[in-house]
Amino acid sequence: MPQSRGITSWIGAPLARGTQQKNPGGWVTYADESTAADCVNVRSGTFVSCTIDISPKTLSTMMGGQNCHADITFADGEVWLARFRLSSAISPPTEVRDYVLHSEAATMEFLSRHTNVPSPRVFDWACESDPTNTVGVAYILMQKLDGKPLDWQGATGAQKEKVVQQLADIMLEIEAHPFDKLGSLMATKESLENEARPRTSAVESQLQVQGLAKHSTFRSGIDGRPPMPFSLFREAFRTLVKANLRMIADGEIGTAENKVDLFLAHRFRLETLDQVWKPSMTSEKFYLKHPDDKGDHILVDHDFDIIGIIGWEWSSIVSKEEAFASPCMMWPVAAFYDGSNQLVDEELLLARIFRQKCREDLALCVLDGRRVQSLFFALGPGGASHSDKKTFARLFLGLKRAFESDRGFGEEEARTEDQD
Repeated sequence: MPQSRGITSWIGAPLARGTQQKNPGGWVTYADESTAADCVNVRSGTFVSCTIDISPKTLSTMMGGQNCHADITFADGEVWLARFRLSSAISPPTEVRDYVLHSEAATMEFLSRHTNVPSPRVFDWACESDPTNTVGVAYILMQKLDGKPLDWQGATGAQKEKVVQQLADIMLEIEAHPFDKLGSLMATKESLENEARPRTSAVESQLQVQGLAKHSTFRSGIDGRPPMPFSLFREAFRTLVKANLRMIADGEIGTAENKVDLFLAHRFRLETLDQVWKPSMTSEKFYLKHPDDKGDHILVDHDFDIIGIIGWEWSSIVSKEEAFASPCMMWPVAAFYDGSNQLVDEELLLARIFRQKCREDLALCVLDGRRVQSLFFALGPGGASHSDKKTFARLFLGLKRAFESDRGFGEEEARTEDQD
């Protein structure tokens, strides 16, 4: 952890004396305003007073779909963000929630300590089951970045182009830090027990790739644990699909009416695997992938300069083809759900930028991206594709079409634009 647990000895005490308040997303523990306003934190060896505004007026703005956020404003102007996981009757078990938060914190530490990817610095975090957690709920204390969430659909063409140019550089930075396993990042035991350790150590000595931090497949590995890290994508994908096939057969995914269709669609994914990933004669490399890249994970300023990338919960280390396909914020959603695999201008722009940077390999990841995107889309539980027959049929048709062509979708347009 970045700093000792003493960092919450002042903030944690008032937070632990919080009350329970009902909100649309469930129950959340939060601090009593009068005590939080007087809390003091030890920061860099200096006592700095701070306030936490959790008044009813601001409470609704703090609540997200799955997390509660509170600004911690210090007297010297520095602002931190306290993020608490919302809990409800349908939340996963504590063990699962803790594993996902652990992975998120480790991922953010990796980004801030070992890459130039703009992301919040983590100051402290603790799982719900941690006996030294004086707050009482799982939390992450992190740097609050300036900027506002990117409204991709509302941006102009020029603004989108500026964002894509910067996003390409961020993806290149991620590509410069490969891993030899597929899974999710976790802090090693040595790192957890030695919080005073210098921060300049190699990634492998502090963090390691472990089982995937996914709710749906958490107990599908050995001894009911997450699927262990994989050295080959083909092995990982087969394991995940087979886990979902078992859940379909057991009635955990789908309904009595559509379980046969779902089962066959998942089987089709296994049969098409060889068309996407050819057996590798050398060791594979894997890369960090944001789990929810729909646009609001990017913070920008008024000039559309990227300030930071947030929301790393459920992130994982994935294949090159998946990591460098276009983010879903660029997809033509209506056309995609209608079974179309055609790329749009912003996706072709991203491929063209990679080619301009002499990265034909990454350009092909974008141009061929619909294959891997269709392969993973609607894999597992949830989604309209399971409940709506028409949507399911069109998405499956798009999946089949993705493997009927040997050329990337939009590749002809990309080559034409390069010639122009």
